[in-house]
Amino acid sequence: MPGPLLSSPHLNPNVLGLPPSATLAINERSDALIAEGRRVFKLGLGQSPFPVPASVVEALRRAAAEKDYLPVRGLRPLRDEVTEFLHRRHGIERARRQVLVGPGSKELIFLAQLAYAGELLVPNPSWVSYAPQARIIGRRVAWLSTTLEDGWKLKPDTLADYCSANPGLPRLLILNYPNNPTGVSFTEEELAELAAVARRHQLLVVSDEIYADLDHSGRTASISHHYPEGTIVSTGLSKWCGAGGWRLGVLSFPEELEWLCAAM
Repeated sequence: MPGPLLSSPHLNPNVLGLPPSATLAINERSDALIAEGRRVFKLGLGQSPFPVPASVVEALRRAAAEKDYLPVRGLRPLRDEVTEFLHRRHGIERARRQVLVGPGSKELIFLAQLAYAGELLVPNPSWVSYAPQARIIGRRVAWLSTTLEDGWKLKPDTLADYCSANPGLPRLLILNYPNNPTGVSFTEEELAELAAVARRHQLLVVSDEIYADLDHSGRTASISHHYPEGTIVSTGLSKWCGAGGWRLGVLSFPEELEWLCAAM
């Protein structure tokens, strides 16, 4: 018979009662219905139906035999390419040492929340994993409301009012644009206004730009253009490259946040 250690659920209290990811649950339910022969339009995972570009597949094939442990921040040539890409495509100026590579941007955002001891600010609605990550770590989560009339975009006044009413706390704002689930994005002017509030209240901003290269208008707006010293840019291969299961994400830090990058 199993003893108390194996028969009792000795779980972290922050995990108890935490439901499965909504997107994963929807995907598994959809797969079960498809297996029954039902016709299903899957709207759970943000997964591209298009193939990974052939040149990327070939590069992975050539490197398949590589098995050595790598630099903890990621391969140096890869980080060089990331910095060049961010500069060329999005006008973001960062150095190689300011890039951190990890197994998907989801895991890197979780590590950022773990390393930074601050309250999480999340616009509502948002992607389903930000708040549960904070809960697992034991961080407080504040939801910032948006409205249909404002296009489901976080307004500077909403952010400023919350920070002014609750002064003195370190805070991390996650700003995702183009947004999951609404699909809307911010203009350069709107980001400049949000940046002014973030700077005034000394917020740490994680700018989740994982969908930026699916903006087919070619826009390159980023809050890091207006608040570079306090913004971490998050991106990866999963969306634009159709390679979600490959688990390759990157965070790009300003020089002022090297201490946080090193801690992660």
